[in-house]
Amino acid sequence: MKILIAVLASLFLLSACGLAPTTPALVQHDLGSGFRTLARKPLPLRTVSVSATPVVAGLNMNYRDASRPTTRGSYTFNRWAAPPANLVDQALSRLLPVEPAGRCRLSFLLSDFILDIDEKGAGTALLAGSLRISLDGRNSVFRRIVDVRVPVTSVDPAGEAMGLRKAVIELADITGNWVSGDIEKFCLQP
Repeated sequence: MKILIAVLASLFLLSACGLAPTTPALVQHDLGSGFRTLARKPLPLRTVSVSATPVVAGLNMNYRDASRPTTRGSYTFNRWAAPPANLVDQALSRLLPVEPAGRCRLSFLLSDFILDIDEKGAGTALLAGSLRISLDGRNSVFRRIVDVRVPVTSVDPAGEAMGLRKAVIELADITGNWVSGDIEKFCLQP
């Protein structure tokens, strides 16, 4: 009996010493650096701000698989380095030249920031929300819904981050083109 207890104790100690699996390290993603102001004249905007709906206010990196279209999954050991609204705000502030003396304010309400995976296993980064222009901080004067989709090269957290980086650049182009023209004239009126 003593021998059996000694053998079991030895096996227990051996299993506790180095045979237990280790937890992978947490990986933090952002949209990268190197964003440059677009080569265009400054927009007649006093400020650009980004906020988010509750579903994208946290740090989780989300995906949606076509086999479960109503379920948002999140990657276990991967997180955003900051809430998505902050990441988009930082990128847009570098991509969109603004005129601090402008009368209008641009706000973007981020409603989705996710990796969509289709039936064939291909992925698309989705950045969706609504752009709003307000004059001197009052109620919205102009509003536009945006839905930017960018194919990704890999269906994983790194692919999602790169796809959403490209989507933010496309959002900046869409925003600049939208503000130019009639909205620009409106914002420049005394």
